[in-house]
Amino acid sequence: MAERNLCCHRLVIVPTAVFVLLALLVSCDPHDPNYYFGPPNTPPQSPNTISPDPQLWNIYYSNHMPAHPSPDPEGMWSIDFPNYGSWSDPGHVNYIQTPYRSTTIPQSISITFRVESTEPSYDVVDPSDRLPATVHLFFEQQNDDLTWPDGRWWAHPSLYNLGSQDGQTITYNIPFTYDQWSNVEAQSGQDALEAAWQNIGWIGVTFGGQFFWGHGVAMDSGTARYVLINIQVN
Repeated sequence: MAERNLCCHRLVIVPTAVFVLLALLVSCDPHDPNYYFGPPNTPPQSPNTISPDPQLWNIYYSNHMPAHPSPDPEGMWSIDFPNYGSWSDPGHVNYIQTPYRSTTIPQSISITFRVESTEPSYDVVDPSDRLPATVHLFFEQQNDDLTWPDGRWWAHPSLYNLGSQDGQTITYNIPFTYDQWSNVEAQSGQDALEAAWQNIGWIGVTFGGQFFWGHGVAMDSGTARYVLINIQVN
């Protein structure tokens, strides 16, 4: 048996015979141009700065979504969750991220957001995932090809269960310590965490379920909007 996480932060076990095939399908949506290779190595406008410009944030591995989030007067940007629609071509949002470089190891990373919804019924796209749907803060190394265990790291305390506190402004401040973060295979260590940060290429949020934190979220019914108010490296 071989252990492997396919796309987004959960340790799963698959037979060795199918491991090679599955390893090629590490992104979340084959319609996305980055499906096989991960995001491009795009530098930010300046180091140690997270851009508030929605055009410098990219929506990846999603379906029936624009390339970038929209400007929002109440924050940095917002996105409307897509309807699930047809099972053969479902709408979903997975990753939203912006280029980032850092010259120092942070003490913590904070994120403030709000979800505005009307009679929402959220769904997770992966049939092997489980509700409630979630949002997490994450960062990604430069030149990550989505097969690298240390390529992406998620902040556990940034977990937000969609629908749980919709309509409220939420702020999380996550210490940059190994017990608060883990990689694609749910592993951690301070040395590995700091080494990944020193090669950071992207920072953002992912949408998924309880098991797979970036496999996508959609609406079964109702409407919902995610508003990113602020994200800061401290």
